[in-house]
Amino acid sequence: MSLPPFDELEAALRAVSSHVGAAEAQGLLCGMRSASDDTDTARWIARVLEDTEPRGDAARHVLELLTATWQETNRGLGDSNLELNLMLPGDEQPLSRRAAALGHWCQGALYGLGHDPEGQEHELPEDVREAVTSLAEIARVDPDANDEDDEAAYAELVEFVRVATLLIHEHMQPLRRTTPVDVRLPPEGKSH
Repeated sequence: MSLPPFDELEAALRAVSSHVGAAEAQGLLCGMRSASDDTDTARWIARVLEDTEPRGDAARHVLELLTATWQETNRGLGDSNLELNLMLPGDEQPLSRRAAALGHWCQGALYGLGHDPEGQEHELPEDVREAVTSLAEIARVDPDANDEDDEAAYAELVEFVRVATLLIHEHMQPLRRTTPVDVRLPPEGKSH
């Protein structure tokens, strides 16, 4: 199984007048699942479709895509090989669109982390607090970038966000595995 295509989910969300785009929706899911293990599919979908009244084929289609996103994202968050894929536009899209989507992804993740009913943020170790702070900084990324250096920086940011998300999730939901996975953030400005 894999994530639905970004553009298909984006169009389906627009078709039901959702204020949340595809990238932000998955970021929200990762944040909510990290903050509370009680988050279920219905609760997340209700948040994504808040203030909408989807009906008919558009409703069916968006619910199918959101359910597939839920399943694949949860699989990625719990994957022992750390294979979480982010819902972002493809490499064929302009860098400015991809950078803006990454910023929206981080905004969604931060919003989802705000759903922590037990206030765990105060108990977070320093590296996890730094990861959350970095997501906040990336959420304000400048989408107007177009050269090769910007392309490389974007790829590094995507990898950083992916690993930071896994680190945050692993710390906040450690009971998912019998032994936690050792997830370390790559140094900023370096890729693998």
